[in-house]
Amino acid sequence: VRVDAIFEPLGGFLSFAVTDTGPGVPEDRADQLFQRFSQVDASSTRKHGGTGLGLAICKGLAEAMGGDIGAQSKVGEGSCFWFTIPAPELDVAAPIAAPPQGQIMLPAGCRILVADDNRINRDLVRAMLSPFDVELTEVVDGLGAVAAANAAPFDVILMDLRMPGLDGAGAARCIRTEDGPNATIPILAFSADVDQAQATGLFDGMVGKPLTGVNLLTAIAKAMAWPEDPLDDAA
Repeated sequence: VRVDAIFEPLGGFLSFAVTDTGPGVPEDRADQLFQRFSQVDASSTRKHGGTGLGLAICKGLAEAMGGDIGAQSKVGEGSCFWFTIPAPELDVAAPIAAPPQGQIMLPAGCRILVADDNRINRDLVRAMLSPFDVELTEVVDGLGAVAAANAAPFDVILMDLRMPGLDGAGAARCIRTEDGPNATIPILAFSADVDQAQATGLFDGMVGKPLTGVNLLTAIAKAMAWPEDPLDDAA
């Protein structure tokens, strides 16, 4: 296995490539590489495990940072997986400038609570937020969300709608009406059911499922008004 890293100063991009001499990927199955829960070898006798999420998460992270990702492969010869991300040169003596227009950023140290009974969804959120300075708290149901929201302040809450016991709408209603530290902070519905989320009138925004890095970061940035300019064009 060989790892190459190249900085392109003219374009301001950092490129990484991982090349192996493995069995390679058939051309007719290459489009499955970056799909969630999809594997090139899905047979019951396959030698390698996994859920088919790793490359999908990498794709979401690369795109969330304004980059790209891809692969080239030949059966019997090996594969090369690569990604590029924007990496403009900085003058360490100069003050830090505002992020370029269109680039999604999150305030350093922002506190986010995610409530979802599906571990894979929570893992995806954690992976997509990992490049940022975020304090992430996870709970698995509505009662846990209410307890966490009453115990500590957050900047944004991601709330799944369908959870055992107390559902997302019920949890959001409790947080809004109880005299806790998060009664007025943004609560985003974390669901594929847009109509149901809007009908409740309890949520300040929507993070749709299936989850993508761009949608997640855009919704959080809009809810926190960072940067100050609206991100309606990126929604």
